Parts: sequence; structure tokens; C-alpha cells
Amino acid sequence: MKKKFEKDTSGVLLICSKKGLKKYFSNNTFDYNYPDGILPLINNGLVIALTTESSEDIKGELIDLSMNDYKGYKLYGEQNFFIEEEDEIYILSHSEFTQICSNHNGDIDAFSFWDKKIMVDNLRAGWTIAFTHCKMRSDSMYLTTIIQLIYTKERFPYPEVSTIPRF
Repeated sequence: MKKKFEKDTSGVLLICSKKGLKKYFSNNTFDYNYPDGILPLINNGLVIALTTESSEDIKGELIDLSMNDYKGYKLYGEQNFFIEEEDEIYILSHSEFTQICSNHNGDIDAFSFWDKKIMVDNLRAGWTIAFTHCKMRSDSMYLTTIIQLIYTKERFPYPEVSTIPRF
């Protein structure tokens, strides 16, 4: 799987499980405090989040392939991420994420996207480790990132996160 994307992040890029968001917000209310409101979602494996202070415009790829063909990228972090059976993964800006979670109780289908919807489906269900690789180009206003999903049988025993990686 390889999905290329471009996104104006509004300061935070989020990769979200459609089913996971809906389940979580059926029992929880959205917390507007950043990053505290997103940390429980990260720690439950429902969201991958990246603070994009260095550039709000991102070009990237979501892959489940080797990084051997990608040169010049630095590993910025890793997070557990859970994919439900027949789930869809969405790449969202912080403003899209906030609207979906606060106004639509995590129901992505109830949201009318302002920009092009960026979605990936037909993924293997279960736990993955999401490795975030980035590089800045001096000749571009875009931050370039690769989110690499590595499938695992069980959740990797990372400690709970208390911060979100910044670029």
C-alpha cells in the first residue's frame, strides 16, 4: 500500500481510524485542549498525530513498505495504531479533526469535507507501529513526511505518550 497526499494541516496532521473515532466519541466528549485532548486517542491507538510547526503544508505518503527506497528522511517518532476490520483510515488537518470530533461525535461520514477527502481502505486489521519519517527541503515550502505502518500481532509495549512530535 502506498498513498500519496498533500495537506494544509492547520498546525497538526492526524491519521485517524474511522471506526475508532466513532466508537471513542460515542462515549466521550471532545476536549479542545491541545495536546491533552488528543493524547488519549493516541494512547488508545486510534490516532497518529504530528505537530507541524515548521510548515503547515505537508506532502507525504502513507506506506506499509520498506523505507529502503527513501533517502534523507529522519525518524521522528513511533506510535501504536489499531486498524479495525473493514476500517478506513483518514488523513486530516487539525481543523477537520476538530469539526468531526466536536460537531459530529467522531462520525467522519457526517462531515462535509472542505478539501479533497484523503482516505485509505483495504488495510490489514490489527495493531501496527506507525513510524514517522520527515525531511525539510530548502527549495520547497512543504514538509515531506512518510508514515510507515508495520503490522504486528500485538500492541507494542510503548509507554503512554505525553507529547506529540513536532517538526
